[in-house]
Amino acid sequence: MSRFVTAAIAQGARVRFTRRGTGIAPRTSRLAFSRAAAADTNPPSSSSDTTEAAESIAADVGDDPDSGSPEMFDNLANIFLKRDQEDWIGLLASSDKWPSLRVGFFSRLKTRASEEEDPEEMLRLSRLLRLMQVTSDDVAKYSDLLAECQDNGEEMWEGMVTSRRAEFTTDFFQFIRFKLEALVREQATVSASRSSESTKTSDKVSSQTDKDDVETKNSQKIAMKDARATEQSTEEKMNKERDDLALLASSLLTICEAFDEITKDTETLENAAENFQELLAVETLEEMNTKIDEMAQSGKLDPALVLTAAKAYMSVKESPMVEEEVKDVMAHLYFKMKETMGRQQPKEVRILKHLLAVGEDPRDIRNGLEEAFTPGPELTVGDEDFLFCEAPALLQTIDAVLTAYEQQQGKASITGQAAELMQPEVIEKLRQIKGQIEGNFL
Repeated sequence: MSRFVTAAIAQGARVRFTRRGTGIAPRTSRLAFSRAAAADTNPPSSSSDTTEAAESIAADVGDDPDSGSPEMFDNLANIFLKRDQEDWIGLLASSDKWPSLRVGFFSRLKTRASEEEDPEEMLRLSRLLRLMQVTSDDVAKYSDLLAECQDNGEEMWEGMVTSRRAEFTTDFFQFIRFKLEALVREQATVSASRSSESTKTSDKVSSQTDKDDVETKNSQKIAMKDARATEQSTEEKMNKERDDLALLASSLLTICEAFDEITKDTETLENAAENFQELLAVETLEEMNTKIDEMAQSGKLDPALVLTAAKAYMSVKESPMVEEEVKDVMAHLYFKMKETMGRQQPKEVRILKHLLAVGEDPRDIRNGLEEAFTPGPELTVGDEDFLFCEAPALLQTIDAVLTAYEQQQGKASITGQAAELMQPEVIEKLRQIKGQIEGNFL
């Protein structure tokens, strides 16, 4: 099965058998396992070591990083000196307080190096200062790129990659991975703290006697209920932040892989450029839509053509010299291609996306499968398709996704890291769907 089909399966699917998709990387892509996602393939640092060191940074900083004592900065320097240089990105990415510390930290290192009488120690501190400044600048660059991707939204990621592929490096994706790990640690800490407070409040309410004031009891029960609601809201917010970041990373990885593979084929790129020029030659949007549909039917609408459109759209979108009417036409062309390309996804993929979006109740999954396997007319209503498929075909799609995940998991490369971005809940849901198909529909 094509990797583009595999990448289309995602937990984030929100609508029933939606027809809207993407050309290179599907909108809801999460199961993306890139083989060529970065310019280099440095092995990732030890996750447990990085976590331990990141927690040490947090402990040494204290509650007021702006107070920055020399002793605190010296403790931070010792942490970095004890770690390999490839770990430093993870340490900085995992620390929310680093931006407040960096100026004071570098100033303290510079002072220590200039006052050091031991030549070897002076060189050691000077080297740490120089390399840490480079690493800090890299982390700031990755943070800015990540923020730009988040601000622009999924519809712009293809254009960003095609225009600025060199910026989406292995270290950038490792940076995102460390950010994800930090979110998981923070979520675990917050959950443990809130659970402890909830238990204390519950015990206090349970220990009350009949002599206690009724109004006080009711007030405490209401407070406990509000605390639980706040806890649930916080957990949902943190889950969304984590899932959105994982979705962004895996989608970008897929786009990078598509870009790298397509750009290796000169003939394909030349054909895409010719087809794109044909589209630009039409005089009205209606003719453009018709031309895109014709290209889709003849097989000319492929990832290379969508990539070409994405790059062209990004170039005019960011240019102050281009008229707004031209920008609107290029936007229409690009998004029409994406929508048409989405309709070309196998129906098994679109059905599976719907099944991943239904509730966790096994009965909901069973009902969804029964609908999917019930023969009937395949209708299109608005931007939704009503489809059905055979059980063996859907099972084959699920097996392809699970196999891709299992083959990449644990590899010491950016490919393995892509698999690690996958949330366990999605894999577990896929296995549940597979079990129901095998147990009830074959």
